[in-house]
Amino acid sequence: MKPIDLEMLGLHESWIEHRVVLFSDTFGRKIRQDPITQLGVPTQYLAMLALQRRDVESAADLARYMRQESDFIFDSMMTLWLQELLDYARTNIGLNKFDTLLRVPKSHIWASFQKVGNDFVDDALEALGQGDSGGFDMGLSHARRVYKTMGDEVVKFVQDILTEVANFEGEDGPIEALRAPYDHIWRKRYEKWESLTGEERLQLSCEGMRAHFGGPSRQGEFRVVDEVLRYRMTFSGCGTGGVLRRGDLETGEGPYATTGVISESKAYSWGKVDIPWYCVHCNLYLEHWPAQDVGINRRPVIYVDDPSSPITTEWLVYKDLADTSEDDYRRIGLTRPVRKGRA
Repeated sequence: MKPIDLEMLGLHESWIEHRVVLFSDTFGRKIRQDPITQLGVPTQYLAMLALQRRDVESAADLARYMRQESDFIFDSMMTLWLQELLDYARTNIGLNKFDTLLRVPKSHIWASFQKVGNDFVDDALEALGQGDSGGFDMGLSHARRVYKTMGDEVVKFVQDILTEVANFEGEDGPIEALRAPYDHIWRKRYEKWESLTGEERLQLSCEGMRAHFGGPSRQGEFRVVDEVLRYRMTFSGCGTGGVLRRGDLETGEGPYATTGVISESKAYSWGKVDIPWYCVHCNLYLEHWPAQDVGINRRPVIYVDDPSSPITTEWLVYKDLADTSEDDYRRIGLTRPVRKGRA
């Protein structure tokens, strides 16, 4: 794999622990349980570090977990979210006329490429079993490129769907299109959010973002800082909307050309304009709708629109949700609820 700037992440290789894929009773499955500041280190990096340290068993665990991370993204993004958005477009802007034409881009292509990525992980594990470290690295690197490219293309596809919905229905249309997936997918995904510890919320958040393969090298790296009351995840840039807005440093592809941007300042656009429709879901799903529904801004988002900054986005994960700041509510046009024991 390509080198990663550990200094940018505030880390040194000698500090990094690699035996971190552990079973969680809370989640009922394995999840990375790293020291806080290394949760933004790509899983492939840890797998190669484990092999360098001659811990073959951990290297294999990390390779399998890398595939698991991507499978979760596939299940939520390519299978559930994309399907619901296309179903909305089918009903509301007339895509039902093209059902046969849409069979491949709706689902078949994504499942096919996910299998290619997963097969590369199997190739890597086979090479590991034969003592071929170069083959292990190559297999994981090929898998990463497949997963990453597939994710990038789905982001563009979602952006185009929401753009066409806005063209047909106006700027309220994409919000309506995004609501059903929130009700059917994100409510379930985050229904236990309030009962998790701050560290568990961070582990879950980092798991998803590693598998979007952001960062300067597009291998999934980002910085995690413990700020006492909360954790800050800093993306330079994030592997979804950040790539859409800024382009792909790995391939040299520029920002995605789109007319689908918000023209009026809204609470769900952090009071900003010219934000791609894709990026709005972060506010709606993690902040605005949860704050309206259950009175909690679950995971505040800092949208960075300064083109001179390498940072595109930051996420804030509070250890105690009651400590979520007034600014985090004001940014989404709401007032922090008064909770028991707090003036």
